[in-house]
Amino acid sequence: SQTMRTVTMIALLFLAVTSCMGQYQTVPRGKKYSEVPASEYKLYFEDRQGSIVSPWHDVPLYTQSDNTNQTYNMIVEIPRFSQAKFEIHRELLMNPIVQDKEDNHLRYVPNVFPWHGHVCNYGAFPQTWENPFHEDEWTGLKGDKDPIDVCEVGSKPVATGTVLPVKILGILGLLDGGETDWKVIVMNSNEAAEKSIDTLKELRSEHPGVVEAVRRFFTVYKVPAGKPENVFAYNGEVKDKALAVEVISYTNLAWKEMIHNCSISGENVGTFNTANALQGTACSVDKNTARGEVNSMPAFDPVEATLPENVDDWSFLPASASTRGAEIFQPFVALVFMLLAFKDHP
Repeated sequence: SQTMRTVTMIALLFLAVTSCMGQYQTVPRGKKYSEVPASEYKLYFEDRQGSIVSPWHDVPLYTQSDNTNQTYNMIVEIPRFSQAKFEIHRELLMNPIVQDKEDNHLRYVPNVFPWHGHVCNYGAFPQTWENPFHEDEWTGLKGDKDPIDVCEVGSKPVATGTVLPVKILGILGLLDGGETDWKVIVMNSNEAAEKSIDTLKELRSEHPGVVEAVRRFFTVYKVPAGKPENVFAYNGEVKDKALAVEVISYTNLAWKEMIHNCSISGENVGTFNTANALQGTACSVDKNTARGEVNSMPAFDPVEATLPENVDDWSFLPASASTRGAEIFQPFVALVFMLLAFKDHP
């Protein structure tokens, strides 16, 4: 029966999620939110065998417990409704998650009214690369240098460093400074199965306003820093999962080429550290080298540094044609989600 098939699918996805989430643990170093370079916070990854691994190169793109390759592993960098802009560092050995900097200061996602920090659990897909040397077939632009970005729209915040099995629902093509910066919209696979959400249409039906709120957030989140609103491919339309899967496959192929190149660099793109523990390439490093890198970092200080005084301040957008034309219900839907998320936190 359909009910039995649904129950079976949920059970299988639960096994995939618990297996994957228990396969890795994080190894913190330094002091969280510290502006002092000598105590910079870094979050390394360790597998079940106790080996330091690269979250970019060694965590598989597909959840291994799902042999249909329809469940993907997401590396969570920024929990929903938080502000510290954590990201996988593409230049450091073993690619720890660090807090990004601008003008030598740590970066925080602005609280664009009515949101608080990021609108979704934000992160990246491992074993993908938005190649900055090649133009893609969909936008005609080169990639933005990073693993492809992922926006998870499940009902709960997810911690930085979580390897989260997700289902693909759609994709948004942000065009940033002449580069393509894809945003894949997903939901954690357990919740997607429980709510029978497998398509963008079903997401819109089950959670009205979420897709539009995500698009609105990515349109305006840079405005508080004095930058213009972002523009998108396909006139800002969020495309369905068929295109998302195509784009992810393309970036996975680009990664498969890059992982064999141990000295990638270029003008205005920086360098790319392809050292890995498990891929068996010329760039692979042994366990002692990877562990030695972690041990050379400052010891973890569990007392977090003081956050900037204005980290929770709201930023209000100026009136413009595009903001006046936005769907008026979107901010209120987002605000409801925010209140629900914090209702159990005094």
